[in-house]
Amino acid sequence: MSTVNILSGVSSDYLANSITNSKNTKTEGSGSFDELYQAAVNLISGTNGYIQQAQQAEIDYAMGKLTSTHELSIIEEKANIALQYTVAVKNGILDAYKEIMQIQV
Repeated sequence: MSTVNILSGVSSDYLANSITNSKNTKTEGSGSFDELYQAAVNLISGTNGYIQQAQQAEIDYAMGKLTSTHELSIIEEKANIALQYTVAVKNGILDAYKEIMQIQV
């Protein structure tokens, strides 16, 4: 049951951790764009980490080091959710950019 809760909360915790990490590395004079940029970089780095973990788990399963298909599917699902969330954030940012570009001054 706890693994289901982990999977359902992965996306919201994922972004919250990215924003928290970017605030912890905040330097004097940095603005909100810098914070948003760092959060996006952390989001992408975290997604890459989940994908690499899933690839390694697949290799371990093929070599017999990982015998639980349940554990393999959880690792792969975390990577899938993280990737879907990253793509959704990217699409939202692009939509906002397009909206701003259509504003006439």
